[in-house]
Amino acid sequence: MHNAIRSMLLILALLFGSRSFAEEASSPKPASREAVIDAVQRGLTLLEKGARNYPDHHDCFACHHQTLPLAAMLEARRIGLKIDEPLFVQTAEIVRSYFARHADEMSLGQGVPGQAFMVAYGAWSFELADRELPIELRDVMAKFIIQKQESDGRWHPASFRPPAEQSDVMNTVLTLRVLKPKDSARPFDDDAEWRVTAEATERLAMTWLSETPPKLQEDFVARLWSLKWFGDDANQRAGLVRKIVDRQQADGGWAAEDHLSSEAYSTGLTLFALLDTGEPPTSAPITRGLAYLLKTQHADGSWFVATRAKPVQVFFDNGDPHGKNQFISITATGWSVATLARSLGKMDGSN
Repeated sequence: MHNAIRSMLLILALLFGSRSFAEEASSPKPASREAVIDAVQRGLTLLEKGARNYPDHHDCFACHHQTLPLAAMLEARRIGLKIDEPLFVQTAEIVRSYFARHADEMSLGQGVPGQAFMVAYGAWSFELADRELPIELRDVMAKFIIQKQESDGRWHPASFRPPAEQSDVMNTVLTLRVLKPKDSARPFDDDAEWRVTAEATERLAMTWLSETPPKLQEDFVARLWSLKWFGDDANQRAGLVRKIVDRQQADGGWAAEDHLSSEAYSTGLTLFALLDTGEPPTSAPITRGLAYLLKTQHADGSWFVATRAKPVQVFFDNGDPHGKNQFISITATGWSVATLARSLGKMDGSN
């Protein structure tokens, strides 16, 4: 019996060792800095155009034309590329002013059609743009999301628009970020009654997260971020990274769901989170993922992702590529540009 067990362990060790060697052997060489810079610059030009056009069509906050362009512009600036600085300031101000205009309604749990999803992305925009969210505005956002929490602790997206507006796990993690920000003042420091309510909200949400197994790619990514943001555990993190890497497809990309093919939204988001939580840009999975992004970028600088969302608004053309698929594609372009720039920043130590 003991010999059989030892033989089995040896076989498993050889299998895993071979798999690891095969992964390393099949990993493409890292792209040249010039190739990555070119991809970032072409994508950035498109994102800036989209962010510049969007206020001509809508005066509401939109993660696809504000949050992601801000993140991409910041990462590009960090690696020394020139960005449209007035546009960066203007876009951040659009986010702030939108929520500030609705402050009175938000304190009553009203006034934001996108519900907690919209508020969470609004608050995250400040962090991705490396700007401080005014504490008065965070208090109002916190009051809104507390009133929108489900009885089991989660927050649902306001509508079903996969892959970006689908995951209860991602929505819950990002919404918790409003209550538990990084390196900034927590809401309700001067309001003991709301502070107690906020803490109860946090506990209920954390319990739901701990009891809910991830299924979607966004679930796994959100779990990874939650470990960094709300209490890192090295063993948990290593296991979660392994699961994320195991979900990488043969072409180097990631898919939103198990039965789907790789696309740039899930790939860019996943790579950004891996880099953001400490994975080296030269690791085999990240090298393959970056290669996937480089080979799937279109000549106009965009990445294409087919929409799977049922329209909830009257379609308008913002002038971005890919017609009815333009909003998820511009979001994918934002994550892809931010990720490619972040990878260079990690290599040269600027991020």
